Amino acid sequence: MNTRLLPLLLSLILLLPLLPSTGFAQEKPVFSINGSDTISILDVKMGEETAVTIEGSHLMDVFGFELRVAYDPQKVRFLSGTTSWSGMTVPPIDRSGEVIFAHTLIGQTPGRNGEAQLATLRFEALVPGDTSISLVRVKLVNSKIESELVEPGLELRLSVAPEVEQPQISFTDINGHWASANILRAAQLGWVNGYPDGTFRPQETVTRVQFTTMLSRALMLTGGSGQGLEFIDEDQIPAYAQTHVAQAVAAGIVQGFEDQSFRPHKRISRSEMAVMIMRAMKQPLPEEAGIALNYSDAELIQPWARPAVAAATERGLIKGRGNNLFVPQGETTRAEAVTLILRMLGEEGVS
Repeated sequence: MNTRLLPLLLSLILLLPLLPSTGFAQEKPVFSINGSDTISILDVKMGEETAVTIEGSHLMDVFGFELRVAYDPQKVRFLSGTTSWSGMTVPPIDRSGEVIFAHTLIGQTPGRNGEAQLATLRFEALVPGDTSISLVRVKLVNSKIESELVEPGLELRLSVAPEVEQPQISFTDINGHWASANILRAAQLGWVNGYPDGTFRPQETVTRVQFTTMLSRALMLTGGSGQGLEFIDEDQIPAYAQTHVAQAVAAGIVQGFEDQSFRPHKRISRSEMAVMIMRAMKQPLPEEAGIALNYSDAELIQPWARPAVAAATERGLIKGRGNNLFVPQGETTRAEAVTLILRMLGEEGVS
């Protein structure tokens, strides 16, 4: 399909819901939620993330689709929606009780046939009790821009148990430390740990592989975990971090060096950290001509890092050190790394 037809196709999927169905499929498609094409029941805990996987079978030349999923906003919260299909996903529309998720293939790609996973929607259980998530409507669009409307009426019933009280988290070496509250918050969120001896070691410096792992865990990255790494020093990446590095590479957050190395045990610089944080946030960066850096050592900030440093500084994510110095090649402690990631997540100071 010509990519110029993409806006029209997206309009057909999202903006023209009243177009008549053409019934282009010879055999009616069948849909399922979490593997069931009827009513399924799932036991979850309050505060737990629930993945709702929607699949279709007997598909014929499906080029785009729109899903409408209903839920009780008083009992669950919509978090995100993803699909493994190539092409373009419309940002999910959450109407506080109904999620609209739409996706289309692009270009000369043939429509999908047979069985396929359409999307995975993630919800968080807010209160104990029973509730449900329902697949109300599916619109399919084929490569001829013909649409078909199906109302599966599928329901995933959730039985939400009360949240299990979390064990008290403590470290023996953070009492009185300026970042003690942030360290405990990060540990509570589950993306950073202490050491077997009960310490956190807040002043220990952070390596590239350690910071990459922290970011991957904090962002709950999923893509790329099945891909092999292609760095010349791949064997130096610890086993615990290989999946996290692959996920961060797939997300475009971290890259290797010109010699195709990753240098996992190199201590991460403040410039590298700023670049990775801004890539993770997927925010536009200022043009070189519009960058104003007021640090006393601004001329030492590498050109490749200047836009990210400027953006991170403007958003209050990164601050200078003494005498208004940025110290671009300076090393980062575990306490500083945790605090930076919490700022990115909007969790700093949240208890």
